[in-house]
Amino acid sequence: GWVGIPRQCDYSASKWAANGLAEALRMELRHMGATGVSTTCVCPFYIDTGMFEGVRGSWLPTLPVLKPDYVVASMMTAIRRRTPVLNMPAMVNLTPLMRAGMPVAAFDWCCDFLGITKSMDEFAGRSIDTPGSS
Repeated sequence: GWVGIPRQCDYSASKWAANGLAEALRMELRHMGATGVSTTCVCPFYIDTGMFEGVRGSWLPTLPVLKPDYVVASMMTAIRRRTPVLNMPAMVNLTPLMRAGMPVAAFDWCCDFLGITKSMDEFAGRSIDTPGSS
């Protein structure tokens, strides 16, 4: 939800919306003085599931395709700690700063350099068995 990805316009847009909803809800609860209620918005990079079959992570070892068990354990820890936003991996925390501090062309170049804009080039997705196929 921090970077628009080619071949994922609809998916990227839904994640941007989820980020906005989480932020607005957090701020509304805070404004109301609600206590005992917290929100955690989880923003992972790609997760190694069938949904992302064929996706490529970055060439950087700090931006890998994530393992589901790691994501779940991290989410549970963040929820227990009442962490408002969990970006995964930690390098993703730099994205909002980069967006705010760089001209658009420089940010786009960074996404190209890191391999993010080409991450879906080999994307296949989960195969769906159709009735009658073997």
